[in-house]
Amino acid sequence: MNIQNKNQIQYILVGSVPASNFKFLLHRLKGLCDNAVLSETMYEDHEAIYIIKNQTSGAVTVSLSVKRSLLNPEKPHRIQYLGNVEGMNLNRAATMRSIIEVETSDNISTYLEQIGFQFDYETLLRGYSFYKGPMRINVSRLHKIPERGNLSNIMPMTDSYLVELTLHTLVQQDSLCEEMKAFAEHLKPIVVLDKIEQKR
Repeated sequence: MNIQNKNQIQYILVGSVPASNFKFLLHRLKGLCDNAVLSETMYEDHEAIYIIKNQTSGAVTVSLSVKRSLLNPEKPHRIQYLGNVEGMNLNRAATMRSIIEVETSDNISTYLEQIGFQFDYETLLRGYSFYKGPMRINVSRLHKIPERGNLSNIMPMTDSYLVELTLHTLVQQDSLCEEMKAFAEHLKPIVVLDKIEQKR
């Protein structure tokens, strides 16, 4: 199995924008970001979540995301693990967490189920990616898939679009959060990006 492993630190700010403001946000991002040709930035990803539960408590102990591109099916599938949010540092302008992403073959879902993972749910993310230096901005609409594996009757989950501003580094560099915060200011009042709340 051909595997490419990327173990990094992720800084992230998130928000949502109603469908009525979607075009205004895209217009703003086209002016601010490095890639000006909108048609080249569209993506459509299928994401399946697999979990392992504690046999005693029933709580989820490990959750993995398996993603594949529907627009570019020749690309490798990707497994992604997101670590817990690192303590709510009030001096840090963005949320920090570890992220491990592995490129793999298209039989990864079968392999995960064979080693004990259970299929939990799947979604389809349809949207656009923009880049500003080391930052990536994803604007996507989440669609639910009522019947596993059947993408012919997908339905939008909400009337809003998810906005994610991320920056990946090999080592912790909290100073980069200020760059993210400054960029997020340029998107107001169309969308307000903020840190992810710590789960309790």
